[in-house]
Amino acid sequence: MSKKTLYTIFIAKFLFSISLITWTIMMTLGAGVGKDNDNTFMSYYHDVDENFNQIIVNNDRFSDKYIIEIRINDFILSELSYQDIYLSQRVIKERKDRRNILSTQDNSILVTVKDKNSKKIIENIDVKILFTMPSTHEFNQEIVMKHSNETKKVVLNKKAYWNIMGSIKIGKEIGQFYIKTNAI
Repeated sequence: MSKKTLYTIFIAKFLFSISLITWTIMMTLGAGVGKDNDNTFMSYYHDVDENFNQIIVNNDRFSDKYIIEIRINDFILSELSYQDIYLSQRVIKERKDRRNILSTQDNSILVTVKDKNSKKIIENIDVKILFTMPSTHEFNQEIVMKHSNETKKVVLNKKAYWNIMGSIKIGKEIGQFYIKTNAI
């Protein structure tokens, strides 16, 4: 082959590669990657990423003042847990705790918050709990509670992996939790 043919093939391959890179970037930008509200802590992923340390500080401050009990069916969460955020959904198959918490029937949710010093129940609270599937937001269920010891029901129509995340607000204090589980 002549030099002219080799250079032409090289330039054509280079331009084709550049066009594929440009096409990939354009398709990614058009798909809204990173703009989806993935609902982690009921916020955008980037907001959680930027403020994760503050979320932990807020949870510690909240836990210093209040005793919480979140009862979902027979499961009791007695701390503002966010450790599940580090786990993949497949871990649920292997673990013993926090597995099969939800049902495809009625799910009963009860939140109780007590003052740590006086042990009295805090009546006026602002609780938001979101049940979401990691693969789609189509079946999201959100419940809101305004009082301790208030029971709410939620029906999840899919036997699947679910994320349960929520926030408890009392005055200016906010505590958040995140649980990965499944519905059977």
